[in-house]
Amino acid sequence: MNKKLYRSRTKRTLSGVCGGLEDYFEIDVTIIRLVWVLISIMSGGFPGIVAYVIAVFIIPEQPVGYHNEDMYKGNSNYKVNEEDENK
Repeated sequence: MNKKLYRSRTKRTLSGVCGGLEDYFEIDVTIIRLVWVLISIMSGGFPGIVAYVIAVFIIPEQPVGYHNEDMYKGNSNYKVNEEDENK
């Protein structure tokens, strides 16, 4: 499987960095956000903010219509459009 890291278009609070990390590592986005905040607080705040801003510019945004079947295994909230599936 060829996984790619993208900023999420759907799971975003600011710019989708944590949502993209959730899709890539298959970890709940809330855990990723909490870890990011804890690391930022423990390092004085500035390094975490700088790392986030750098990630916004380095990680590309998810292409429109992109979905990776493996990212949605076991996710009962994800529905495949039947018309797209039959193409």
